[in-house]
Amino acid sequence: MRISFIAVLLFFSLFHVSKFAFAFTTIKVDGSTGVKPLVASLAEKYQEKSLDAINLGEGLNPKDRIAALKRNDIDIAMASHGIDVQALTDAGYAVHLIAKVAVVIGVNESVMIDSLSEQELCGIYNGNINNWQTISDTHTNALISKFIRPFSEVDTEVLVKHVACFSNIKVAPSIKIKKKSGHMAKALATTNASIGMTTLIRVAQSQQQIKALSLNGIAPNSANVSNGHYPLSRDLFLITKETPSSAVERFLNFIKSSEGAKIIQKNHAAPAN
Repeated sequence: MRISFIAVLLFFSLFHVSKFAFAFTTIKVDGSTGVKPLVASLAEKYQEKSLDAINLGEGLNPKDRIAALKRNDIDIAMASHGIDVQALTDAGYAVHLIAKVAVVIGVNESVMIDSLSEQELCGIYNGNINNWQTISDTHTNALISKFIRPFSEVDTEVLVKHVACFSNIKVAPSIKIKKKSGHMAKALATTNASIGMTTLIRVAQSQQQIKALSLNGIAPNSANVSNGHYPLSRDLFLITKETPSSAVERFLNFIKSSEGAKIIQKNHAAPAN
């Protein structure tokens, strides 16, 4: 009887260890820092119910993220707006559209306006408008702190494409450039009277330190992005090998589930259909 009891204990101990070892996988994710906030939110919820771990990197440019995926340094590459889906597919990768999110004109919570026209926006960035009082008399001598992403980055590319006066704008040399999405969000959250371009996800995660302005009176919410009324948006993609690992498949299935859709909507993005 004693030998049988020990054997049963040993069996269940080995079963538990082997089960844990089988189920636990670290999924390495890196790429666009603009996609990262949403993936981080999805990963946090996924890890509450899974033994898999999600390891998010600090950001990789388009060329490096695909090279890292090819070398198996990462399992998932994050990417946004403007990727060549057919070229990636032909090269043996799978491209997963997970959401669309509004690109917004973000301002610090101290700014007491809710909307800008395209002309006002371009006036701010070409240096003709330098004080919030010019736009709204609710402000008294509030100098505008101006930030911009590089023109090679997605958020600015979207503005150039959809805001006519931004396509040939000469940006005032005093405007500070924020190379990464996270740097822009931090600057907007901590700088009084500031303005810059960011995403609605960054706004949602800013604990009300950043406000998203309507453009020409159209609010940048997920519904207006989905129906096309608000024109400034970017697609959020995850890129994997053509046949991803079972662990990556589990995470992708979670993202595409109704639970994943709720998290995407909570972050003010529109889930992919």
